[in-house]
Amino acid sequence: MTPPALTYGDYLKAAFGLKVPIKGLGALPLNKLMLAGFAILGLGHPGFWLLGLALETAYLMILSGSSRFQQWVSLARRQDTRTDWAEREQRMLAGLDRESQERFLRLGERCRQLMRMTEGSTGLSGLEAFKASGLDQLSAIFLNLLASRLRTGEMLRKTSPQALASEIEELRRQLAATDESSPVHRSLKGTLEIQLRRQENLQKAREALGVTEAELDRIEKQVALLSEETALSATPEILSVRLDGVMDTLRGTTQWMAEHGDLFGTVESEPPPAPNRETA
Repeated sequence: MTPPALTYGDYLKAAFGLKVPIKGLGALPLNKLMLAGFAILGLGHPGFWLLGLALETAYLMILSGSSRFQQWVSLARRQDTRTDWAEREQRMLAGLDRESQERFLRLGERCRQLMRMTEGSTGLSGLEAFKASGLDQLSAIFLNLLASRLRTGEMLRKTSPQALASEIEELRRQLAATDESSPVHRSLKGTLEIQLRRQENLQKAREALGVTEAELDRIEKQVALLSEETALSATPEILSVRLDGVMDTLRGTTQWMAEHGDLFGTVESEPPPAPNRETA
């Protein structure tokens, strides 16, 4: 997903905290050092405080309003977001079972092959065209689906539907045999409500697992189709448009997963933002 649009306040904050690389000293916050210097000088003469304030205001207004600086800040923000995603991706991948890890790595290799197949094409660069279209986001959704499948499968393995149904029937039998005004009846009723919720969640989990398996299979087949079409046409513009259509459909799956977070857990793996075509 695309990160939130930067505001003028974000550019001001970036200008204020900007660090300038100095050979032998590393990156230094020259702006803050200048302010500290004027603050010290102002102890001897208050006029330095006014001068420092004027210079700081001019510096922030000029730099934060620069289109080149704004583009640099936007690019840095996207790179930071993608770095964060890469770290989350490694954590998620490490938490998968061996079969799921191998499945994800196979898809990743197929995606890299797609990028290599279009390198050198006229028009858009193959690598950048596919990234801009969201091939990396396709892999991110695939990884999130694998993690969700693992969690859902563990949930289903831990609970026996037959045993749960038997417990519910036994609770109903006990309820019918107890006085409604007794504490035992209230306790049994509360336990029954809990077990009914668990039974409902099991049904949702089975449905969710079916959808997850279908989406995983669809992504793999879609990437295979893109590979075949790339081998035939080698036209990144056409494939980019087709991949955009695939991504629009799969975003609906991601939204469905987020809406059923009680089953899937927090959707940690939000896809990384695709780089802009101008700056990719």
